[in-house]
Amino acid sequence: MKSLYIAATSQHVGKTTNTLGMLAALQKRGVKVGYSKPLGQQFHTVKGKRVDKDAVLFSETLKTFDLIPDIHSPVILGPGDTAELLDDPKTGVLERKILHAAETLNKDYEFVLYEGTGHPGVGSVVGLSNARVAELLETEVVLVLEGGIGNTIDRLALCKALFDAHGVAIKGVILNKVLPQKMDKIRHYVEPWIEANGMQLLGLMPYDSQLVYPSIKHVVKVVKGEVISGAKETMNTLVHEALAGGTSSPSGDHPPENLLLVVSRGRFLESLHHQQKLAREQGREFILAGVMLTSKGHVSSKALKICEEQGIPVITTDFDTYQAVVKMSHLVAKIDTKSPAKVQRAIDLFEENIDMDKLLKLVK
Repeated sequence: MKSLYIAATSQHVGKTTNTLGMLAALQKRGVKVGYSKPLGQQFHTVKGKRVDKDAVLFSETLKTFDLIPDIHSPVILGPGDTAELLDDPKTGVLERKILHAAETLNKDYEFVLYEGTGHPGVGSVVGLSNARVAELLETEVVLVLEGGIGNTIDRLALCKALFDAHGVAIKGVILNKVLPQKMDKIRHYVEPWIEANGMQLLGLMPYDSQLVYPSIKHVVKVVKGEVISGAKETMNTLVHEALAGGTSSPSGDHPPENLLLVVSRGRFLESLHHQQKLAREQGREFILAGVMLTSKGHVSSKALKICEEQGIPVITTDFDTYQAVVKMSHLVAKIDTKSPAKVQRAIDLFEENIDMDKLLKLVK
């Protein structure tokens, strides 16, 4: 029975993206591969039980297994659970749930991928850190972290120490979100350190805007907004920059079709006229990813008509402009069941950049 535990140095570094790519790559090679997220935090309710959102994602997008909560997401630490488990520790019970899931998967598959949660220490509060769970499952680890040099090596050393303390080997390392122009330099400096510490660099995943930037529909969700104008297909438009204040100018780092104009309702028309003027001066078509109208007040019908004619979606939110921009700054684009293009992009990037032959040789 072969298995791997996919861990990461922190949240939002690409663990789910790479797990998804790895599972698809194994399937492509004819491997009968199973999946489980032993310990989850963010969840949906399925069949009356809490199931980690990533388990739902894998079940619905890859269509390789029918979701069984107790098998594919055996333990959830949701809001309030930590305090309850500190008052009444049940580590043994939780461990048995994880082992039951593993035993079931071992019967049905020749290879199982276990996806970790957060950084390696997450879960320690109830005795189930990522390192402890990997030890419990008697599996080795592939660690995903963002690609740099100094900070990358420092974080890798810190994470390795925790897994070492549990007798768990990190066999492979994947560097994610690496700027294409820095690929060679990062590999040159980081790979020797990785190999000198008994691990293998499996590849560098390039920074890809399709996987990093949020879509209009994600923006709507985070600002608790309402779409008052715009076709359904515009909801998947990616937002590269939030342009606050209406009469400000774009940074120039992003194409206009990926700019979201964030402005109060009262300055809607004025802001549109300013952006149209900028477009004329720059000799380009007037286009935006969308407009977010903040605060309360009347919505200009004239401005709304301009957006409708240009196919620019318009969102309203009760947040003021400052609050909306702060919410946007904290928004991290995630792959989910409603983003099939991102799912396929993640699979393609993994196949193109990760050495699966090297990975398979590392697995016992």
